[in-house]
Amino acid sequence: MATTMRSVQPPIQNASLAHMLGHRLPPHRLMPEVKPVMKPVQRKTRHYLPAVWMRAGTSKGLFIHRHDLPPRQEEWGPVLLSAMGSQDSDPLQLNGVGGATSTTSKISVVAPSQRPDAHVDYTFVQVSVGSSKIDMTGNCGNMAAGVGPFAVDEGLVKVEQGQRQVDVRIFNTNTQRTLVETIEVDEHGRCVEDGDFGIPGVLSPGSCIKMSFEDPEGAMTGRLLPSGSPADTVEVRTETLPGPTRVRVSAIDAANPFVFVDRSDIPRSLEDLGPAHSDYLSFMEEVRRQGAVLMGLAQSTEQAAKIRGTPKVAVVSLPSTPGTSGMPVVADVEVQSFSIGKPHSSLQMTGAVPLAAAACIKGTIIQDIVAQTKALRDAASTSNSEAESHESFRTLTIQHPKGLMPVEVHMGQESKISKVVLSRTARRLFCGEVAYLA
Repeated sequence: MATTMRSVQPPIQNASLAHMLGHRLPPHRLMPEVKPVMKPVQRKTRHYLPAVWMRAGTSKGLFIHRHDLPPRQEEWGPVLLSAMGSQDSDPLQLNGVGGATSTTSKISVVAPSQRPDAHVDYTFVQVSVGSSKIDMTGNCGNMAAGVGPFAVDEGLVKVEQGQRQVDVRIFNTNTQRTLVETIEVDEHGRCVEDGDFGIPGVLSPGSCIKMSFEDPEGAMTGRLLPSGSPADTVEVRTETLPGPTRVRVSAIDAANPFVFVDRSDIPRSLEDLGPAHSDYLSFMEEVRRQGAVLMGLAQSTEQAAKIRGTPKVAVVSLPSTPGTSGMPVVADVEVQSFSIGKPHSSLQMTGAVPLAAAACIKGTIIQDIVAQTKALRDAASTSNSEAESHESFRTLTIQHPKGLMPVEVHMGQESKISKVVLSRTARRLFCGEVAYLA
């Protein structure tokens, strides 16, 4: 029996193409267009993080119990970035509680300490403004000022009945150094906030918190002078300057690593623009990066650019009005510091510590400036100066954009700096829960 063979043509996938070819095809020969399958969007959900918002010194930020964060520190980033409003690199931090400045975008994480020499452990977190990054490479002395009051009010430190003052020993995990805070408490064992002690940069006075940074030398590098020299010279090149500029710096590591720059070496064209100008900031950032390499904190300036928090950089000079117009010389040195690429409104506590330490080291830029100030003071025949020198400690008065900051430097054996003492105030602003998306 003969079989009839017929050719089978492949289906034409496009109806308009079939029409152009003159085909009149039955419906079963036309293949429908395949539409892509849309996967469901995985939406983030709202979570709540117990927290306290505090002003501490001249900074503000969140204070959080360690047990309320993920167990692994590597997992903190998304939570803290979302809580502060930096998860989308928003420079205004509108979707979080951050204040859109480096001094109001900070976090202190506190936990009971397992160390025999400390009541609590404290980890400082700097949350970037305008980028989705957190930095835990250094400490913040202003935020540290709130750790003692937070620990007392949260019941992490036992206050005996009738006690009116308590010493809180705090171990900073960032720098592996201990500080002691002396805090006033009331009859109920709560931290006293109201008082008559004032600090520049905060309009309202408060109860004095005395902070003692113990054994501050070599907090991150292991050496007070990481470069091995009290003063070094770096060569700075930027796009806005015609050629290289040689700048004298003193790289000091005490409580935090800082690069101090001699103001007289900054080009006049930049000085005329002022520290807030982008050209001035670019110049200081290049100095900071070279300082990082000098201190061994980075292998190259490119690597240093990726870590904005450490080291920090500051410009030092003679006080603004040393002995002029019949005015007494009150300050010993003037400073303009910078934080995350912006001028600092006052001075970091962990900038005052290395600055005061450097004043006690022969050959540093700061020591030279203090000596010049003393000469001007003596020439002006002023008395009742704030600067004092004792056998065991020295008081240095630092002038910054918001006012004066007295600092005590205590010397130990072999001229080692045993502790640096400063005073701050702090205030609890709210306690509750911060909402974040994850």
